[in-house]
Amino acid sequence: MGYYDPALRRVVLVGGADQPRAAGRDRVWSWSGRHWETVTDSGPAARSTAAIAYDMRRQLAVTTGGGRRTPNDSSFEVIADTWEGGPTSWRRGSGAELGARDHHAMVYDEARNALILFGGIPARRSDPWPGDTWERRPEGWVRVATDGPTGRGRTALAWDDARREVVLFGGVSAPGADGRTQTFFNDTWTWNGTAWRKVADEGPPARYAHAMVYDERARVVLLYSGAAAHRGAPLTDMWQWDGRRWTEIRLTGPTPGYRYQPVMVYDRARGRTVLYGTVDGVKDDTWEWDGQRWTEVVP
Repeated sequence: MGYYDPALRRVVLVGGADQPRAAGRDRVWSWSGRHWETVTDSGPAARSTAAIAYDMRRQLAVTTGGGRRTPNDSSFEVIADTWEGGPTSWRRGSGAELGARDHHAMVYDEARNALILFGGIPARRSDPWPGDTWERRPEGWVRVATDGPTGRGRTALAWDDARREVVLFGGVSAPGADGRTQTFFNDTWTWNGTAWRKVADEGPPARYAHAMVYDERARVVLLYSGAAAHRGAPLTDMWQWDGRRWTEIRLTGPTPGYRYQPVMVYDRARGRTVLYGTVDGVKDDTWEWDGQRWTEVVP
């Protein structure tokens, strides 16, 4: 999980363990532009497949949901708690929870000063996958919409500052009655603070577990990698959204290659998009996109 901290003026990485345990705490790191530096070993309660975003109005990061191993390491549990803080001090958030889920997406709506969360996979995997939208308020999580994109997990959200709206692309549905068949989405939706609107059914091929971020210099939303609908094939393509259409960015030279749910954050201080790691395979490398090409940053 990662976010940009405007006070620290750095990209912050939280956690990283593939199978964290309930008794642990996540480690927090920051990116200097050359290497990762440990900020604290006492971040939020350990978790994976959660969501995180920075609340600019309250000047703190918020993470919620996810999964972890039970204390005796006998099983995997999906959780509902919310933690706030960063980068050095974290505490459990108060107020209403939204129910245990993982593989959801969260972003900060800068026009309305609100944290927005969508979808995910419920703790009871056989239950319908939610297509609800939530907002973080002083009283806790409040559901603000149930209409919009079909329920899905492993989708991605990005704040589009040029158009002043949240953008959602792709994801995957719950398994069908046979327990295997799933729908892979390539639809694009925007959130204006009160309702979702479908704006495109064309663009990048259907996928899930991809990454999206807003590039402030280019004034476009960037999308990278993920897994394709066809047999879960890995994707290594990159696209940009200008508010009207998706356009593929033809990559030349070295690239990060296939990534499944990587951390991808725009570094506002340095004007670079930072990409780290993947949850599919062992990769702990760091890459940066300068608007023209990818460069691996070797510490």
